[in-house]
Amino acid sequence: MSNAIETRHLRKLYRRRREPDLLALEDLDLHVREGDIFGFIGPNGAGKSTTIKILIGLVRPTAGEALLFGEPCGTPASRRHLGYLPETAVYHEFMAVGELLDVHARLAGVAPAQRKTRCQEALEIVHLEDRAQTLLRELSKGMRQRFGIAQALIARPPLLVLDEPTSGLDPLAQLDVKNIILRLKGQGITIFFSSHQLTDVELICDQIGILHRGRMLRCGNLRELLEDSAEVEVRFRGGPAQLPGREVLEQGADRVVRLPREESDALVDHLREAGAHLVGLQVARRSLEQAFFEITRTSGEVEER
Repeated sequence: MSNAIETRHLRKLYRRRREPDLLALEDLDLHVREGDIFGFIGPNGAGKSTTIKILIGLVRPTAGEALLFGEPCGTPASRRHLGYLPETAVYHEFMAVGELLDVHARLAGVAPAQRKTRCQEALEIVHLEDRAQTLLRELSKGMRQRFGIAQALIARPPLLVLDEPTSGLDPLAQLDVKNIILRLKGQGITIFFSSHQLTDVELICDQIGILHRGRMLRCGNLRELLEDSAEVEVRFRGGPAQLPGREVLEQGADRVVRLPREESDALVDHLREAGAHLVGLQVARRSLEQAFFEITRTSGEVEER
């Protein structure tokens, strides 16, 4: 499977006159496969916005390269592959939904004979087909976000870059946006989105990248990441009175120890040799939120800026 997005040793240094220079990205390697939903997460100031600006061509990297479907980012050829929804979008409040979408279709280079069909198609995808005559100022925040996705889709790009697509939305509006993203994946569209809503990322993403202080701490398959960070609960009876370095919980007649999965085999062997009766083993997969906090908190090798 080929990559929709690829960066190699990407670096971005912001030169500042009256303050120290700011290193926003350092040696960033990123690979987003075609057809995947990729969640790009990290704390504020991690470099997510800088990465997105480089991908869409608003900022040039200091070093390294960034490609969309093999084309250098920022070139007209790469932009033809791309639809973009910014975190904070400002629209012409006095215009109707269909009218403004037609403007975006013209800006995207959609042929006049196809514009009406494309606009109708995009509005149907985001469930705003009955709002074509509604003024933008009359839309709820959730509807505005869906309109933003429609304008990003108007040229039928194979890649969507969405910056915080569910931020500030109520739970029902968040669900609408997540369902739209999943339907677009079903059509073969690659989705790259940044978010602080880790539950959303965990629910819908195939791959994730965890960015912290300009460096990629972890990048790859979401399921594998969560399985790697899983804990095992070992439940037993009898055996040694204490286990050095382990907290033993009493739960009725059973005693319970929780520990990283990679350490569970050695503990089980020790308990058996000590005459304990094993009641059961259960893998407790951590949430993305738990894994995220653990990974970022243990990244002491990354210098503070």
